[in-house]
Amino acid sequence: MSTAALLIVLALALLALLLATRPGTSKGPPAGRSAERYWEEKILRQTRGNRGALERALTARRRRYPHASRAELLEMIHDEYVRDRAD
Repeated sequence: MSTAALLIVLALALLALLLATRPGTSKGPPAGRSAERYWEEKILRQTRGNRGALERALTARRRRYPHASRAELLEMIHDEYVRDRAD
């Protein structure tokens, strides 16, 4: 009986560990002004600090989506960059 209880406890501990460390469990970007910084930093890391590329992409997206916020545009740029890198 004690062996069965030990196995159940170990299985539950392993399950908790797997759930806590699975990818994609982050809360996501913050809202508002900090969202802009979040997406900008991610894009700058992807482009190795090339702010010119970021601003050119932002200008191009702004022409297509003039009513979108800066944070939304930055997220679109990030998603497009990730999608292009996956191909």
